[in-house]
Amino acid sequence: MMISVRYKDGTYDRIKNIYLDYLIATNKVDVFWRSSGPVVVGRDPVRGQQNTSFYRGVERRGH
Repeated sequence: MMISVRYKDGTYDRIKNIYLDYLIATNKVDVFWRSSGPVVVGRDPVRGQQNTSFYRGVERRGH
């Protein structure tokens, strides 16, 4: 499957989907397009993104 992307330098390309994670991780892409529309990296949820806002308090769940 091919995905349309816009690189940080403003150029556009179509890439194989297997390269998208790498381009996002190396901060080379700022926008890519899903079937539902454009995704802005850093603003919209993207696959593989880790949720770093976890609870840091005392564990209260029963064991």
